[in-house]
Amino acid sequence: MIRRIASIMTFALACSAPALAEDMALAVEHAQVVRLPGDASTVIVGNPSIADALVHDGRTLVLTGRLQGRTNIIALDRIGRVIYASDVVVTNPVAGQVALFRGPDRTTLSCAETCDEIPRVGDNFAREPLLSDQQSGRLATAEAAIGDPS
Repeated sequence: MIRRIASIMTFALACSAPALAEDMALAVEHAQVVRLPGDASTVIVGNPSIADALVHDGRTLVLTGRLQGRTNIIALDRIGRVIYASDVVVTNPVAGQVALFRGPDRTTLSCAETCDEIPRVGDNFAREPLLSDQQSGRLATAEAAIGDPS
């Protein structure tokens, strides 16, 4: 009888202990959908420069990787209970990318049918102003094509 009570208590303790969550891996400039067990009222991002979180509806959270690094995400319900908590590791996506080294200078290329330069942390900083200007031009062209939303 005592053994049975001890095993029931051990089982109850094991079930009530918080589960150890694995880190969520998220690539820079990629999004991932997380389904929440309840309606979220508040979402907290430890470091918003690493990752961003958007509540799509009460039970759907969209996480987006911004910069390489590590942070955490916490979702609270309307009375302040934690309904979701996870560490997020944002990594550089390597599929379809090539790092080109010229001496100590590195240039990162994103490749499909052709390869285009994309600025990444650690790349040759002398090329950064040119790449930023090119990206600004592309965004301006795209915004002009869809019209002014205001």
